[in-house]
Amino acid sequence: MVIYEYKDKSFLTKPFTSDLENQQISERKISGEGIVYSVTTIYVPPAEFNQESPYTVAIIQLKDAALKVTARIEEPVKIGETVHFTKFENGAYHFSKQVEPVES
Repeated sequence: MVIYEYKDKSFLTKPFTSDLENQQISERKISGEGIVYSVTTIYVPPAEFNQESPYTVAIIQLKDAALKVTARIEEPVKIGETVHFTKFENGAYHFSKQVEPVES
């Protein structure tokens, strides 16, 4: 998992800045490990996700960065449990309790 750092702040996506400021953005690879901060199961989703319900969404506090990530969770979790980044698919981060090889 990669984060971007700019002016003492961390971002999951590269911040939009001028060409001069882009030179000051640094990439940092992190472990992708985090702690479940909040969790909920979606039973009545928006129409475009109807076929996927029910599904679980959580807010993950990353261990290696001062960032929280909204993510899909592959199995039941509880607040305070450790989870690991597994993939980024269809615009969503996915985490799991199991340590798995990360898809590029």
